[in-house]
Amino acid sequence: MSQPAAEDLRIPHAGAYLAARLHRPPQSPLACAVIAHGLFSSMESLKLTRLARSLAAAGFMALQFDHAGCGQSPGEMEQTSLTTRRDEYLAAAEHLEGLASGLAMAYLGSSMGGSAAILAADLKAPACLAVWSAPSDFEELYLRLRSQPERPHLPALERDIPRHDLISILARTSRALFVHGENDETVPVRQAREAFRLALEPKELLILPGADHRLSRDADQELATARTLAWLKRFI
Repeated sequence: MSQPAAEDLRIPHAGAYLAARLHRPPQSPLACAVIAHGLFSSMESLKLTRLARSLAAAGFMALQFDHAGCGQSPGEMEQTSLTTRRDEYLAAAEHLEGLASGLAMAYLGSSMGGSAAILAADLKAPACLAVWSAPSDFEELYLRLRSQPERPHLPALERDIPRHDLISILARTSRALFVHGENDETVPVRQAREAFRLALEPKELLILPGADHRLSRDADQELATARTLAWLKRFI
């Protein structure tokens, strides 16, 4: 099978742009997928690039992008919030929809990117959703960040967290796959179990034994990717 092609592009948003990369399948696409990275990551994430390539090989148009202030996208991390990440996610999804009108859309994301996907899905529902290592309680997560020796300066995020009721949003979320490492050192695995408990059917939970937040081991990434592809194919 030929290697799926990828092209760099820019998504207009909020008077600037989001740097993005589109992975096209070798043949006519069957569906679309948007993939968002975590708080301090970028679309250069190796595991998410592997995921995008696997999706493209399976017939998806897979779009990765850099949130504002990350990677190649202009902006300041100090302005990052759940609201900005959600709106950037929706802008990426709308752009991809314009490139492939009429195709079903899947939302995917890792860590805060998973939370952005959940928030975006609440405003514009996709065919299905798959999130890796995603927080369901940002107040707990932010307290963890504040306790670090080099505390990140994220004033907009701190102000914005109380504006989003993730518990209520998860309670009306369906067609969601939650993937989480058993030994996640950043987002406790109990948050994934709680998100799964709250979500509506159909839903699925994959706990990876011994896996960390980044799913650093190749075997964990491979299993997460395989289960994600199987989940997407149920709805697309």
